[in-house]
Amino acid sequence: MEAICTVDDGKVMIKECLNKKLCSQLKNAGALRDNEVDPLEAAYQLVRGRISIEGFPQGWTGGIQLANKLLGDPDLFIVYYDLRRRGRRVRRGLRPRTLIVSRGESKQLEVLVLSEGSKTTFRDIAEWSRLAARDGYLPVVAVVDGYGVVTYYEARSTQALS
Repeated sequence: MEAICTVDDGKVMIKECLNKKLCSQLKNAGALRDNEVDPLEAAYQLVRGRISIEGFPQGWTGGIQLANKLLGDPDLFIVYYDLRRRGRRVRRGLRPRTLIVSRGESKQLEVLVLSEGSKTTFRDIAEWSRLAARDGYLPVVAVVDGYGVVTYYEARSTQALS
């Protein structure tokens, strides 16, 4: 255990940092500000067993419970976890249900997280894709199925020919 945390007012707070290196890494990555840990990163570290959070079990169950309680969206955490496990730098996006993924020096992805069977129109996805591309991101849709398996799709907006 490298840090002991609590959940206060819907925020994950570091109560005691037992490994200064971990806390420094979290701070440098932008996941720790004023002893508050980003909920997605806290759930990731809980799964990895690097932190403990009062009221949440260690491991995958605890990570899902934390994401569900604080974000109301375990699928967002599942995609975050998958990308972090693959060695990507990930942070929350500005648009709902999105993550920003650094891929190399200059290329960044904006990932829209959808649950299998969710009610989303092609028009909504195309509009999101257009906005992501306008902001300089490569738009990617991540679909989480009922078993927690993530499938990624590149999402480029198209225009009708006249």
